[in-house]
Amino acid sequence: MKTKPTTIPCLVDALSLTWSPKELLNIKQMAKIGACIKSELIVKAKDAALNRELAKLENTKNKELLGTNAFNAHEYEAILSRYKESCSTITREYNNRRHKDLPLKSLALSDNEVSARYELRDMLKGELEVDTGIKYGDRLNNLLDNIGVDLLDVLCCGEVERFVCRLNNVFTQETFIWTVKNNPTGRFNYSYSATLYADGEQAGVICWGGKNLGCYVSFMGTGCNALDMKRLYEEIKNIPALKITRIDLAHDDYAGKHSIKRALSKAKKGLFNSGGRPACYMYVESGHLTEKMLKENFKDLKEISNESTKSTAKKTFGFIPSKGKTLYIGSRESGKLLRIYEKGKQLGDMKSKWVRWEVELHSSQRVIPLDAMVKPSEYLAATYPALNFLSVEQCKIKTLVKQATMTIEKIVENQVISTRKAINMMRVICGLSDSEIVEKFVKDIEEPDCRSSMPKRLKASVIEEWVLQQQAQTAAA
Repeated sequence: MKTKPTTIPCLVDALSLTWSPKELLNIKQMAKIGACIKSELIVKAKDAALNRELAKLENTKNKELLGTNAFNAHEYEAILSRYKESCSTITREYNNRRHKDLPLKSLALSDNEVSARYELRDMLKGELEVDTGIKYGDRLNNLLDNIGVDLLDVLCCGEVERFVCRLNNVFTQETFIWTVKNNPTGRFNYSYSATLYADGEQAGVICWGGKNLGCYVSFMGTGCNALDMKRLYEEIKNIPALKITRIDLAHDDYAGKHSIKRALSKAKKGLFNSGGRPACYMYVESGHLTEKMLKENFKDLKEISNESTKSTAKKTFGFIPSKGKTLYIGSRESGKLLRIYEKGKQLGDMKSKWVRWEVELHSSQRVIPLDAMVKPSEYLAATYPALNFLSVEQCKIKTLVKQATMTIEKIVENQVISTRKAINMMRVICGLSDSEIVEKFVKDIEEPDCRSSMPKRLKASVIEEWVLQQQAQTAAA
């Protein structure tokens, strides 16, 4: 007796990832603690890096001079000329460092990237100022402006270079060959971008930039088919700060068993409610109806419209959905959009029963686990109860509720506005003293020095958090 499969195969139809080099993650962390760099440290670090390169050139020049005949004036002048030209070139490169190209033949780090990492380490060795009074964005801009975005572009480009090289050597199905074409401008707010091709077909885009503190890659359709998802997952799961920003999970029902009509029936039963607010929906039909089409394709139209005569079909419907129907559940704004559409008719086959169930997930209100890449059925089945036919085992992604944070000054300001009249009433009408009023407000707080006894939305600075910790330790002793 055959057992019914517990999981119906699904696929990843779109995938977008972001990540940052380790050095850029350190810069983010420094900005969080309020670190700022003194400009003179940057000047010293850049001068030191340039002087190291010039010293290497001078050593090379001296070795060549020692190996040259002392009476060969022509060769002597040639060596000095090459030395001066090299010094001029390396100085110009340090003053205006750019690294836009993607040399795909090399798996090793470029000399520019090695120099950039060395230079950045020198910059961060110096003393840092800590100012918790300014905002995170201002601290980050200070670090980026002083370090130099060009230098960080080099580090991001090195990450992109390695990823592209691994596309052909590690991440890809054997039958596909990847190529890259640089774009004249950036995309998705990144400074640089390149288009990815799999066997000559456009398959995605890869972007990078130091101003954006990292790299971005997006695969659509053909690109996802060309990827070896399991190998890609194994290789990238340990990359620090790697994040899925979008993933599309799809199930293709070629027999049409789970049709649009069945989906609408499930919607009426409330099977597209996942526990929170009711999801919004949109139902769309597309097609056309003309006299010529009725004459030439009446048999096909008859099957679609379930009508027996030309006049009835034309009078009753006016429009026949020969290009298919689509049901949308959810929205992109909420980060979860389910599309159920007649894929075969969309591609031009009016008799096709092919229906695709596809969910588009974004990271705006959720953290998308990396294993969604290798468990598409389990994650797709968990999006709505209507899709539980896909898998017995389900992996649900929880929605994150972002709570606004407030500074101490803002909390005090809000409480003064909201309670000043009540306090005045307690003074004037109730005749309570200031100490009695304060006692009424704080009498039920058992551990006043504990962090849990403070407002949940309190956004304390590093110094304020340290004060709270010291008070808690003193109270515990």
